[in-house]
Amino acid sequence: MADSRKSTKQAANETTEAGREAVNTVADAAQEAAVIGLDGVRRVTERVTQALGVTGQESEAVTRQASENLGALTETGTVLARGLQEVSREWLTLSQHGLQKNIEGLTQLARCRTLQDLVAVQSELMRNNWHYMIDVSRQIAERSIEIANEAAQTINPETKQANGRGRKAA
Repeated sequence: MADSRKSTKQAANETTEAGREAVNTVADAAQEAAVIGLDGVRRVTERVTQALGVTGQESEAVTRQASENLGALTETGTVLARGLQEVSREWLTLSQHGLQKNIEGLTQLARCRTLQDLVAVQSELMRNNWHYMIDVSRQIAERSIEIANEAAQTINPETKQANGRGRKAA
């Protein structure tokens, strides 16, 4: 029984680690794609302004505005990718914890000698699982809201300008 619990726990740890590696890989790829996309869009913006005959200061202003917008999008994408990575890690950690609790619960069920003990342990496990599920959902939702707020602040030009002015004043 102890070997079974140990191998199950080891399998859960390996699955969690594989999930973390996959999340990191996806987040890194998204960030790299955003940087490459930003450079490509700058070049396209310059060519479009040349093709439309926009020259001089107008061209610089259009290119600068497009670059600022794309920079904000890239920064927001980075915030969202990092947030997704954090939420995924948290979810994996919480899932691993839940799996360990369920394994402990199965051990408790296996120790039951009477029907009353079985019913009492099973109902306690169900109550704990519901409570745990609600807590996990709340934690993930709170972190998701924090990430969405951070992304909104990143992409909102007024907030960004106010932050820039605040930094200059400090």
